[in-house]
Amino acid sequence: MRNMIKKTFAFIGSALVFSACTKQKYELGPLADKSKLSFNIAPSSTNPNNIVLTSSTPGMTPVWVTPFGQSQRVKDTINVPFPGQYKFVYGVESAGGLVQADTTIVTINTLDQAAVSTPAWINLTGGYGKSKTWVLDVTSSGASKLFNGPIYFGGTGWEWDAGWASWICPAGDPSTYGTMTFDLIGNANFSSDNKMLPSLGQASGHFMLYTSTNQLATIGAQLIHDPNQGPNIANWYAKMAIKSLTADGLEVIALKDANNWCIYNYVSLDYYNSH
Repeated sequence: MRNMIKKTFAFIGSALVFSACTKQKYELGPLADKSKLSFNIAPSSTNPNNIVLTSSTPGMTPVWVTPFGQSQRVKDTINVPFPGQYKFVYGVESAGGLVQADTTIVTINTLDQAAVSTPAWINLTGGYGKSKTWVLDVTSSGASKLFNGPIYFGGTGWEWDAGWASWICPAGDPSTYGTMTFDLIGNANFSSDNKMLPSLGQASGHFMLYTSTNQLATIGAQLIHDPNQGPNIANWYAKMAIKSLTADGLEVIALKDANNWCIYNYVSLDYYNSH
């Protein structure tokens, strides 16, 4: 009886091993026909900066690739606040996998006033259709107008308000450091004149204020900075965290590395001249 039980278990074990080693065959369904994809990408009739995406391919889940991320909604609206040319891609998830249509280029010619009318945009630029000029918060005697110094130091778990000393940065005023201007006149424009750094000098480009993450980035021109600490910053074109932003003052965290940074303190030129 025992021998029979052993043989039975041995047979079952062999069957399980054989079963585990046998390859399973899986077959995907048919791939959707690209020529039969049906969709529409068009500006809203009420706001040309709102791009309306409409999928009309029956029985398929849409996959939209937009300048601001992906969407799987049958109908969605993407706000594009600034002028320029933007790429949109429509696709569907079919039984055989993802199928995408050719890229659609959407041209935006207008600046969306509503999108740039929050307090942060107004504090930085003066508001829609306006401009605002900023300077490093330091004078020719090494004093500051609003903050305790032009540059603070920080890192993971610490921050040092060092005031001012010549080793931190040279004393100087806007005539020696230069100015930088943010405006919302037709686009999100940025220009700066880094007088302390002749290799940078006068430059212009654009900027982006990321209000959801409280970050600022410039394109084509760098924020005003100094020749002492400035060269230690890893990337002046990176997204930089904003520590504070009011109508008069702007504090930007510029990373040396992931665990060490400088906090650059700026004031509006109007505030600088009136205090």
